[in-house]
Amino acid sequence: MKSYLVIRNTSSKPLMLLRVDAPKGFTVTAGRKAVPPNDTVHLSIEVRPKKSGRFSENIRLFHNGSNDALTFRVKGELKTLLTNDLTSCVSFDPKTGKTGSGNLMIPVITNHTARFADSKTGEPIREAAILFISTLSNEKLERTTTSGKLVSAIPIGPYALVVTSPGFETYLAEQYIAYNAPNQTFMLVRQKVLPKPDTLPDPAIPLAENPAIPLIAANSELDESLFKPNNIVFLIDVSGSMKDPDKLPLLKKSIKRLMIPIRDIDKVTIVAYSTESKVIVPTVTGSDKEKLVAVVDTLKAEGVTAGSKGIQMAYEIAKEQFIPGGNNQVILATDGVFRLSSKDRKMISNSAAAPDQKLVLSVISFGDDEPALNMLEGLATIGGGSMIKTNTKVEAEKALLEEVKMRSRR
Repeated sequence: MKSYLVIRNTSSKPLMLLRVDAPKGFTVTAGRKAVPPNDTVHLSIEVRPKKSGRFSENIRLFHNGSNDALTFRVKGELKTLLTNDLTSCVSFDPKTGKTGSGNLMIPVITNHTARFADSKTGEPIREAAILFISTLSNEKLERTTTSGKLVSAIPIGPYALVVTSPGFETYLAEQYIAYNAPNQTFMLVRQKVLPKPDTLPDPAIPLAENPAIPLIAANSELDESLFKPNNIVFLIDVSGSMKDPDKLPLLKKSIKRLMIPIRDIDKVTIVAYSTESKVIVPTVTGSDKEKLVAVVDTLKAEGVTAGSKGIQMAYEIAKEQFIPGGNNQVILATDGVFRLSSKDRKMISNSAAAPDQKLVLSVISFGDDEPALNMLEGLATIGGGSMIKTNTKVEAEKALLEEVKMRSRR
């Protein structure tokens, strides 16, 4: 018999699983030993009882976060025991078959049927997506049909589900998807629509004509004698949830403000991601910043969020354009959950600690979704950068420029 337990690391530091003390007949395995901040790990608990009847046992999990073990109780009842084979319990886990080149994992597939509806009106939501995150399979992203229904063929097992839809709050859940599980309906809550501030200037105004930003004064803000060259790669979330006036429109103004003091010795690249990731502005220097500003003005928020490929692309570009002795930095701008594999997290952590090719990851966050903000703060921590939260135009302009100045100061 098998069961699963999901453990979340709620601290700001990585959690290392050390050992497990379990009674005889119990086997406990973990999907991984290191659990990043605000991330989860699935424990698989297998019981092989030698007699029928009820059982209740304590299992202790030791970790680096405390001198005391985490103790949990496993209860169950075995009504019938197969006397001819004590190990022939039914398992719904992926089966292992032998191939000529070794072991091959052949997962048991089920059709997971999901529907999406407005929690207030009950009306179907036509555009939505689920990100399935599992220790038993790769991440999988699917869209709904126009009827608001999605049937996804996936391996059975424990999953973290991230459900997104433009205009609705992100829905997070952790569950075990069994074979022939019943249909599931996700009731999504609409995001609060904030009134557009009257103080935001018209984004169509050319950069040089913005009366609030004097060009001559701004050009001295990154004096070459005081600030090192910058290699900045922006990774921008342009999914549908970024449409609000205090999100993508605010970020555009912040980036354009930063472009004013950018010099010929600086490099800037923009990567955008929603349903897929792509380079929006190939690397330019200060002499071509008008081109970058023009492209930034065209960015639109649409689609669903899938950021893991974006972070890989951003880091590849940052390494290609690396400036020895300069400020080499990836700046992620998003309002939602940003799921990464343990491999990507290790890459970010190693890059932040590299003595010769150090890359810093900072995060600009938008919105008030607490789980997302906690997760993004943890991401900035392992990336050696800053967590920048902005709600107004003034905050956004100051924060982004000050972040770059702080990182590039000689």
